[in-house]
Amino acid sequence: MIKVITPVGTSVFENYIKENDNVIFRNAYIPIKENKYRADDLNKENDRRKVIENTLNEKWFRNNINASAEIKSLIKLKEQLQEDFDIYLLYSDTAISRLAAEILQRAITYYESLKKSEIRIQKIEELQIWNKEEFIKGMTNLVRTINNIAKGYWENIIINITGGYKATIPYLTLLGQINRCSIYYIFEDTDTLIKIPYLPIDIKWDLFDEYWEYIEKVEHPKIHPKDDLPYFFLENFKPLLIEEKINGKTYVSLNPLGEILWEKYKSRYFIFYAPQDVYEDIEKQAYIREIITTKFYKKEIRENKTQTKNNHRVYDDGNNPYRIFYFEKDDKIYIYKTFESHNNYEDYLNKYPFDDNLKNKIIRTSKLYKKEVKNV
Repeated sequence: MIKVITPVGTSVFENYIKENDNVIFRNAYIPIKENKYRADDLNKENDRRKVIENTLNEKWFRNNINASAEIKSLIKLKEQLQEDFDIYLLYSDTAISRLAAEILQRAITYYESLKKSEIRIQKIEELQIWNKEEFIKGMTNLVRTINNIAKGYWENIIINITGGYKATIPYLTLLGQINRCSIYYIFEDTDTLIKIPYLPIDIKWDLFDEYWEYIEKVEHPKIHPKDDLPYFFLENFKPLLIEEKINGKTYVSLNPLGEILWEKYKSRYFIFYAPQDVYEDIEKQAYIREIITTKFYKKEIRENKTQTKNNHRVYDDGNNPYRIFYFEKDDKIYIYKTFESHNNYEDYLNKYPFDDNLKNKIIRTSKLYKKEVKNV
């Protein structure tokens, strides 16, 4: 199953207007488009929404490959690849993009070649083009969303850059290039589907090796006081950082390009927090280290093998005595106990229930660590 990620634009509306002199439709569409409504504001536009949805009905879409750029490109991709699709329609934080995504989610099923596809829609918070600073945050959210969809399996990802804001194309192209996934584009006025070729990109990962602990402090959505970061980090990573002032104080975070490169770097490592004594135990536990670097670091495996016992979140590796106690907070993973002995594990589990006091102590005493992962 190939996951096809498709940003959503407004071509479904514009293409209808090109072919139809429908004043009622235009009067419903233009205010939603031009009044800078956010995605959630669509809930206040029920009357206009009904006019648009009733007009763009099954009859309009049926056998109409040119109904929208997204539909045309998806059909052409299907013809070329002959694979089953998981389609992700990503819409901006605007009412008009949300409406387009909801209409397209239904309309795609009208096309014979696409009707068996799984179709999901998802909002990208803060992505709009009215405010430059907010656009950068929205673009970073878009990058994170795509990374979460890919889950590291980029060979099964296609980024379809035909729809959506043109301003996102450079970032999405670089995201695809860095992760070696397929990127496609179709010129709407033609039937030509273009695959963007891979380019040789050489990234100096040694800088990430040197400064990774500081990068972790500023990865989206976190911000960090600029004064607390070393000069050489700020200088070397200046192209990957953005600054913002809050109450007169300057804070730093990763920009979209920084997020792309940081996520790629992190794919080589498992980054986690642990008290120092726990990390020292892990260093002595060969089987636990092997589990962490081959299985535990993968979210889907970790969640599938986790059980709640005495309020603890326990990774149970299966038919063996190996157990990892952990919790997640603010996108950080805290490992606070590991066992290679079943008796020791049972003893700890029964004696020490997990509560807020223990959790806060772990957070307070933990340090940041990383382990190089093994993609097996």
